[in-house]
Amino acid sequence: MATKLNPKQKQFCELYINGDIELFGNGVQCYLEVYGWYDEKDKSNTRRITYQTAVANASRLLTNAKVLEEINSLMEAGGFTDENVDKQHLFLINQHADLKTKLGAIREYNALKKRVENKIEINLPTPIYGGKSKKV
Repeated sequence: MATKLNPKQKQFCELYINGDIELFGNGVQCYLEVYGWYDEKDKSNTRRITYQTAVANASRLLTNAKVLEEINSLMEAGGFTDENVDKQHLFLINQHADLKTKLGAIREYNALKKRVENKIEINLPTPIYGGKSKKV
């Protein structure tokens, strides 16, 4: 992995990809885990991060090219498995940089889960003239 990230950015990426169910794919929770909790060893850092700050900063991290490169590298290291594909899909749904991609991923998820039905029903009116209908 040739990306130049600081240790906290690397930890963020690791948690985002390999974290438990509360952290996996959840940028805000990963951000709070890495940056937001009070560190008892660092007595000068007594300020906790607000949720709104974590949302903004997690979004910023997840649009950072080097962070995205690290996340993709970690995913590729996991191989092409159902779990990895699910993670990639969740990543697309959770990202905020390209809303067209996000919408497409949400549509795909809904189709896979059969939450929506793409059924088009067309009701044609009966002809009002008295002639015989033709077969075409």
